[in-house]
Amino acid sequence: MDLINGGDLRFHLIKNSKFNEEITSNYHVNLEFFTCSVILGLEFLHNKGIIHRDLKPENIVFDKKGYPRITDLGVARIWKP
Repeated sequence: MDLINGGDLRFHLIKNSKFNEEITSNYHVNLEFFTCSVILGLEFLHNKGIIHRDLKPENIVFDKKGYPRITDLGVARIWKP
């Protein structure tokens, strides 16, 4: 696994209460980009037949460029129709 030292979403929400324009510009992220990134990550997992089952702020971490990554697939399951 790559080193991801940008902190998790829960840490940033507690630290800042919310993401204002200054914070999002520093992380090169806005709400639409963040939301789309998480949805695309979940779509990728879904297309591979994987159900995450533990999506929460602690499991969304940011890399050094501010891109969100979905982590902690410990309780994920492979979906078999």
